[in-house]
Amino acid sequence: MKYCISLLLLLWVCYGASEPSAFEKQSGATKRDLSNLQSITQNLLNLTTQIKAQQETLTQSQEGLMSLYESQHQKLQTTIQQNTANTQDLENLKTEVATLKTLLQDQGKQIADLDSKMQEIHALTLKTQENILQELEKLNNIETKGAKKQAEDSQKNLVKFDKNKSAELFAQGKEFITKKQYKSAKDIMLWLKDNKYKTPEVTFYLGEIAYLQKDYHLAIKYYKASVALSDSGAYMPTLLLHTALCFKGIKDMPNYNSFLEVLIATYPQSKEAAQAKELKR
Repeated sequence: MKYCISLLLLLWVCYGASEPSAFEKQSGATKRDLSNLQSITQNLLNLTTQIKAQQETLTQSQEGLMSLYESQHQKLQTTIQQNTANTQDLENLKTEVATLKTLLQDQGKQIADLDSKMQEIHALTLKTQENILQELEKLNNIETKGAKKQAEDSQKNLVKFDKNKSAELFAQGKEFITKKQYKSAKDIMLWLKDNKYKTPEVTFYLGEIAYLQKDYHLAIKYYKASVALSDSGAYMPTLLLHTALCFKGIKDMPNYNSFLEVLIATYPQSKEAAQAKELKR
């Protein structure tokens, strides 16, 4: 629009510079000039129309470009936001992976520690069992006396019982021990032993009878025989404690202390272990 106005002003100045004199206004040349001026004016109007059309076209094009720009700008912003969100998600994922890695490492260390402890416990168990057998082997110096006494007991056991009632007899024998009827209890236990009924436990109770009667050498003999048959009975803590006390009774203090230590190490949660700890104080 500014271009059109400037062009009209220029033409107006040019026209004023060639304006005819008063004399020439009466001539035919003035009419031609007027005709030319009209033609020029029409051309200018046409040019103005074309320029307006071009301006509208440019305006529309500019609006289209602006719309496209805004659309692309919005897409760009959306992409940036998505990338930012993806970056944050990636960072969160990295953090989670790092946390899981640390957790796995910690768990691996805990498993390794547990394996190590299990190996230590296994080694201690083997050592404890070995110590028990070693300590019991030390009883060989009293084996002759104990074997003789045991043989005499077997020879004296002439009582006959019903094999079909072995369980009842076993319960009765333990009851006799509780009632301090040691002779009756011993007869039953010897018969059950000869008939191979629960031999490890029956042998243990024969040791108990001897222990309660303060026949410590014989008690040690029976305890040793019981462990040789089985070392997994529920009575094992009692067996170890009474074996230790038997050694104390015959003034064998090294074996006395050794059996107390084995009892504490092997059955630390038992009441017998608690008694052993008190005895060692």
